Amino acid sequence: METVIAAVSGTPSERVLTAAADLAERFLARIVVVHVNQHMAPGIRGGRYPLNVDEDERQARIRAEVEGLRSAGADVELEIVSSRANPSTAIADAARRHGAGAIVVASDGHAPLVGALGGSVAQRLIHEAPCPVIALTPETRPTAFRLVPRAAVAAA
Repeated sequence: METVIAAVSGTPSERVLTAAADLAERFLARIVVVHVNQHMAPGIRGGRYPLNVDEDERQARIRAEVEGLRSAGADVELEIVSSRANPSTAIADAARRHGAGAIVVASDGHAPLVGALGGSVAQRLIHEAPCPVIALTPETRPTAFRLVPRAAVAAA
């Protein structure tokens, strides 16, 4: 695995960065952080407006997190994509472009039917992605990707 895609949108999905960084460290991979700035239909005076009113703050938080990873020694790149489509399509496209070995995304923890009807990005990615998708649920432990020494596995 050479590249890990970290799909981030808002505050809850920023925990994806920690998991992606841990995964990238384990596989000596680089991280491409992908944030999709969704736009609404054209406004009265033309132009398109961000779907999220706090889009500028979201991007500032994500940029700060990326800089934090970079200063910690991670090979990380940030891609902000503007789109009117579902974010899953833009994330899957980024994974194809970068030849990603995995995508890490946050799941909101909704029931499968609610997620399917509501357009869950994680659920759609499972069907669109060219590589495995790691969906972090609200209950995913921070140590989910800890490295287990082979001796401990053999003893079990």
